[in-house]
Amino acid sequence: MVKALRKRFYHILFFWLAAPVIAGSQTLSVTTTVSRTTVAVNQQIVFTVELSGQAANKAGQPELPDMGGYLTFLGSGGTSQNISVVNGKMTASKSYTFYYVAAKTGTFTIPPVKVTYKNKLYQSKPITITITKSPAETQKQGGSGENLYVRAIVNKKSVYQNEPVIVTYRIYAAVTVTGYSMAKLPETTGFWVEDVEMPQQPQVKEQIINGRKYVTADIKKMTLFPTSPGKKIVGPLTLQCEIKESTRRRSRDMFDSFFDDAFFGRTIRRTIASPAVEINVKPLPSENKPESFSGAVGQFKLKASVDNTNVKTDEAVTLKVTISGTGNIRMLPKPEVNIPADFEQYEPTMTEHIDRTGGVVSGSKTFEYVLVPRFPGEQHIKPVVFSYFDPKTKTYKTLRSQEIIVNVAKGKDQIVRGGGSGLSKEEVKYVGRDIRFIKLSSDDFKPVGYRLYKSFVFYILLLFPLVVLGIAFAYQKHAEKLSENIAYARSRKANAMAMKRLSKARSFLKEETQKEFFAQVSDALMGFAADKLNTAKAGLISDDLEKEFKKRRIDDELTKEYFDLIRLCDFHRFAPSSVRREEMEKSYRAAKNVIIKLEKAL
Repeated sequence: MVKALRKRFYHILFFWLAAPVIAGSQTLSVTTTVSRTTVAVNQQIVFTVELSGQAANKAGQPELPDMGGYLTFLGSGGTSQNISVVNGKMTASKSYTFYYVAAKTGTFTIPPVKVTYKNKLYQSKPITITITKSPAETQKQGGSGENLYVRAIVNKKSVYQNEPVIVTYRIYAAVTVTGYSMAKLPETTGFWVEDVEMPQQPQVKEQIINGRKYVTADIKKMTLFPTSPGKKIVGPLTLQCEIKESTRRRSRDMFDSFFDDAFFGRTIRRTIASPAVEINVKPLPSENKPESFSGAVGQFKLKASVDNTNVKTDEAVTLKVTISGTGNIRMLPKPEVNIPADFEQYEPTMTEHIDRTGGVVSGSKTFEYVLVPRFPGEQHIKPVVFSYFDPKTKTYKTLRSQEIIVNVAKGKDQIVRGGGSGLSKEEVKYVGRDIRFIKLSSDDFKPVGYRLYKSFVFYILLLFPLVVLGIAFAYQKHAEKLSENIAYARSRKANAMAMKRLSKARSFLKEETQKEFFAQVSDALMGFAADKLNTAKAGLISDDLEKEFKKRRIDDELTKEYFDLIRLCDFHRFAPSSVRREEMEKSYRAAKNVIIKLEKAL
């Protein structure tokens, strides 16, 4: 105890004596450095900002300059502080580390970093760097020669629109990696993305590259479906890796070799990024394109059937249409079905089963139509037609189901339906609700001898100021909680933000701006869930969100309604389809109702 107090006393005395030295030093100095001034495209560069002087620990965080598209920001490496004494002078400093990747060739000058302290501006000197083309070997190996790097491996770089591209991210390590995390997911603008489930523990293999042994592991895999032709870029995947460095000491002691083991080394953090990948997307051929083609690409099969071919009038028949195969199953459109006029039909229900094994997306999508025959006789359901483009044969193919014949017998209680003026479905809802009772009120009469101070209303008015005070106090507590608890604030404001996004979507309620409309509706739905769950909307994946809904025991029917809307919005955003204004308004109302229901459930 005495030693601890003595040590604390020496520390206080040391800083008390050194305080004038610090005070006499320069107020603030801003210095910037880079790990190298010549770098190749897709290689990483470390940018360090150092604040030194009396105000080093008091000044705010420096503002990063605009890199002009030459350097792409990967992430922050954190901060470090240092106090040193040289020749009796004390120096305080604080360093900020940032990671960038070279994006394009050229000579570029990094502008000065500016820091404001007590209304005075301090800035660093500019730094000129040269970015060259990637060496051929670097392009081939994605970082060969380095002891740690990550590559983006694609199965093909030239595809047709909506043809799948499998991207595998593989890490190469010639050092001991004790752990890693994904700091930034790749940008996939212009692609429909299907994430492939990976094992929790990646399978590790050994590979010799240029005579050097690397340990490799596939850490992420995606199947990308380009939604439009042209040059598309798959952005870099950024990783933060924990690396174990062994401690090497020069000594003749034979026991030192035991402590050279990596177990006794220190752990350092390093950020790496994969090179960006360019995909050439070819447009689908215009020759021999069938009229029934709606954008499906892959290899598919078609099946149509009914659950019963012999029924009576007013008995329901279920028509099931199933499209199965490999391709973008989620984006398969609803097939055109010609139903006889003597059937009353309802909107189909949709179910889908998707398999992403090995990165190949396959599965099936089933549409079930409920049909109710109103008149007896032999009814013919025409063949269902579905067309798609096969990238393997580079041709369009059209599938046709068999014609379905349903024999309808007269039911016992069938009513002959003529041209009478019957009620429609909407009108039936209002039967019994069109009569309003006339109410005669005598509230204006007061009894003889009535006194206000003897009434219940008087005491209510007396307590009203206290109630208002209590409400004001509760509101203040609520405001403090909003400012302190970000998750709580986002959850409380989620509904208002979602309605604001929906009102923006309403401005796009036109057939020529349908893609913008569905993008805004999707943004409102995903943004609401992200705010409620306090997660980033950009990194939100439908599969993870669905698991979170199940974890919170959200009603299955409500969950299905929510994700069906998300998929409907994505379909109309990415698929080459046209929608009428009435259907857009229906989707708008459905999204609004789902958000209101989720507000109560979450």
